Amino acid sequence: LLALLLGLRYRQVVTLKRTYVIVITTWIVSTVFSAIQVFNFLVTAWYSIIAISLGLLTSIYSYTKIFFTLRHHQNQVQDHVQQPTQTNQLNIARYKKAVSTAIWLQLTMVTCYLPHGVATAFVTNSGILSPASYRALNYTITLVFLNSSLNPILYCWKIEEVRQAAKDVIRQVFVLFRLRS
Repeated sequence: LLALLLGLRYRQVVTLKRTYVIVITTWIVSTVFSAIQVFNFLVTAWYSIIAISLGLLTSIYSYTKIFFTLRHHQNQVQDHVQQPTQTNQLNIARYKKAVSTAIWLQLTMVTCYLPHGVATAFVTNSGILSPASYRALNYTITLVFLNSSLNPILYCWKIEEVRQAAKDVIRQVFVLFRLRS
């Protein structure tokens, strides 16, 4: 979304140093709230509810904004181009593929994270951690972890460049393995 909205200013705004700061801050905050769970489950539960809600809302907003911005750009290009050229058709195909990939990733994320957010909100509101709600939390956290496993598969399935890079890495691993044998 930032690359799309900032255009040429993207490299000036999104720097490696700022990215490191955001990633490290996220790790520290996550570690602190995970450690607090030992002392007070409700604090961690509320943090989870807020973090999952904000994450889902931010992601949905970002993908929706990307979708409509790209569609707007596509419509502008089509309005200016009287006859469809091969390049224009190729750009439209890339646009559709990018939107399709974004939708798959978004749907997977919502499917994996939303049940945990709902289960955590239910446990937090009831104030009781019964065996059934404990199992529900464990099952839904498994879905959250599954999302991390599904993302590489989706990227390889939907994006040719990622698929090719993965194949290259696998080939290199097999070559190294054969050399060591």
